[in-house]
Amino acid sequence: MNIRFARTTPDEADVLSALAIESKGYWGYPRAQLEIWRKHLRITPDYILSNTVVTIWMETERVGFFAIQKGSESILDHLWLLPRAIGQGVGAAAFREIERECEALNIHEFVIISDPNAEGFYLRQGAVRIGEVKSVPQNRLLPKLRYHIRIAL
Repeated sequence: MNIRFARTTPDEADVLSALAIESKGYWGYPRAQLEIWRKHLRITPDYILSNTVVTIWMETERVGFFAIQKGSESILDHLWLLPRAIGQGVGAAAFREIERECEALNIHEFVIISDPNAEGFYLRQGAVRIGEVKSVPQNRLLPKLRYHIRIAL
């Protein structure tokens, strides 16, 4: 399996927005709930220009993306995979690429606000739960995790 990573361009914003919703659907949320989240998971061209956004490819198919926001508290703001890519090692490969991107950006640690269903993945990668935050637009609690870059690449 050939997994590769490429910088995302602003013209890919709508494709990534749709990919995020399809990925979120993997967890069995009802269609009505996904529609509520659609506007909050919207990726814009300006967002792509202002952050590190990387598209994940398997062979010739776009199967996911991640986004890193650098700041006083850097954030892994997005990591989405299409359902057909989940469980194939793509997420772990993406996480290693996230580490490389963070090192290039001089980020030593970052925060993740996780869907409750994805928390286990992040914990397996070495993240530590540090609390919870209220979600938008709903009033549910989401795991807040911290990840320290472990290896020098």
